[in-house]
Amino acid sequence: MIVADPLSHVLDAIEAKSVVSTGLNASGDWAVAVGRYPGIKFNAVIAGQCQLKVEGLEQLTLAEGDCFLLTQGLPFVIASDLALPPRPASEVFRGVTSYFAELLGDGEADFCCIGGRMDIAVHARFVTAALPPLIVLRGDGPEGPRIQWLLERLVAEIAQLLPGSHAIASQIMHMIFIETMRSISNSAAAEHGWLAALLDRNIGKALRAIHENPDRQWLLDEIAAEAGLSRSHFSARFVEIMGIPPMDYLLRWRMALAAKALEATGKRAADVAFESGYQSEAAFGAAFKRIHGISPGQYRRQFKASN
Repeated sequence: MIVADPLSHVLDAIEAKSVVSTGLNASGDWAVAVGRYPGIKFNAVIAGQCQLKVEGLEQLTLAEGDCFLLTQGLPFVIASDLALPPRPASEVFRGVTSYFAELLGDGEADFCCIGGRMDIAVHARFVTAALPPLIVLRGDGPEGPRIQWLLERLVAEIAQLLPGSHAIASQIMHMIFIETMRSISNSAAAEHGWLAALLDRNIGKALRAIHENPDRQWLLDEIAAEAGLSRSHFSARFVEIMGIPPMDYLLRWRMALAAKALEATGKRAADVAFESGYQSEAAFGAAFKRIHGISPGQYRRQFKASN
């Protein structure tokens, strides 16, 4: 049996699914404003250059081959010149049936970008909450050639529109997201969040132990021992990287898995409680409500009603 690596395990548990978004071909003067959105957004500049301003962050200039990842749903503006009044994205992309919208104000397009969205199960969004809101990967960086190769395959696939192209394009976009997450290890974004934790020599060991045995009756000392650190040093290091205490993460991880089990199976709440490391259904119910705000039974009923 092949054991999944930690990143693959996390992506499976958070039910990450990727789709290709509508890209943009533009020329002349243009600006597009994107409002708040669910999930994680990815965009790559295929040709030309643009300016980017994410709410609350400094503006950036992006050139051909550059990519950016937006993890917190913050509104942003992408433009030839940020001084221009932007058009709402809902207007620009309304009614577009191809993979690209067009804003051609001055002849043929000299700018092209393509993007995608990774959706994450609501019950697992705490995992991505610790990621930086904006991650930029430059085309001339060490990760550039790998992502560029995938982007070329993606562009070729959506240009041909062969049978199954949409499914293949979605799979390629998912690969791009994973490659981008791998590449974060080479950026300043590697200092915080669950990706940083997985890459950390000590904290990564603790996370792997938790993920592999979420039902174990873990004590803080035992998790610290898995990390090879003292209890105090481990707790401080964990909070520094993840932003929450280790036992809080363990609780949230267990409840994310429990929510997934309630959604995907017909198991009794008592069985899900046992698999989550609880001997008492009442204790499990209290922990579940603390994290999700409702009881396991209510959660399952709401999920069924919405699907």
